[in-house]
Amino acid sequence: MELFRSHCYSIYCNSLWSRYKVATMNRFKVCHNDILKRLLGLPRWCSSSLAFARNGVNNLDVIRRHSVFSLRSKVELSTNSIITSVRQSSAYVCGPIQQRWLGLLFVQNVG
Repeated sequence: MELFRSHCYSIYCNSLWSRYKVATMNRFKVCHNDILKRLLGLPRWCSSSLAFARNGVNNLDVIRRHSVFSLRSKVELSTNSIITSVRQSSAYVCGPIQQRWLGLLFVQNVG
């Protein structure tokens, strides 16, 4: 599990990903799930959720939420004049990265 955590948690700059297709992210999730199953010697068809839960490791969605929350918190709390200027711009407030962040951090109720 340490091998998985050290290599599969460090998805550098994933909090800045904003231009990707849902299908691309789904393929990435499948690869991420398959890596864990291979390390555990499990067949591809077994439950990924169960494998993650039983072994105390985070799935890709959790890893991405943590990354986004961490970066967004740092941006919001920064007193750096350049970061403050960017944070107050419409590109930050209404841009694609902010939209992806909100989509990851806040689940919307349907129905």
